[in-house]
Amino acid sequence: MRPRVVLIAAAAAASLAAAGCGEQRGAATRTVPVPLGPVATTDARAVAIAHVSLVDYALEGSDPRVPRAGLVAFEATNDGLVRHALAVDGPAGQVRTPTLSPGERATIAVQLPPGTYKWYCPLGDHERRGMVGRVRVAE
Repeated sequence: MRPRVVLIAAAAAASLAAAGCGEQRGAATRTVPVPLGPVATTDARAVAIAHVSLVDYALEGSDPRVPRAGLVAFEATNDGLVRHALAVDGPAGQVRTPTLSPGERATIAVQLPPGTYKWYCPLGDHERRGMVGRVRVAE
């Protein structure tokens, strides 16, 4: 019986390898994260929702304009290949998402009066590499 178990395990391993379970990172192959299910409900008091895609190494949607001051929700999705987070420097200090693995999403809410605020990826040198932008509120 034991040889059959080994044979089944070997066949399963060969099947997985043939199916492409590994990741190939070359010019011809790119890993695309699969989106998660529905986002957790945003605070109903939010005056606006700013969506941002965190990619390697940029914020897509990097300079949004929010028409009214108040509670602003920031929905960040990591569409990159490495871990990222989103931080917003508001009047009460930094508010940030947890660190997001590729494909993960998080929402934070920040009370923002009229003005311009910085948002960025606070991990490693990501901000210096281009993951930075501004949010204009009621301007």
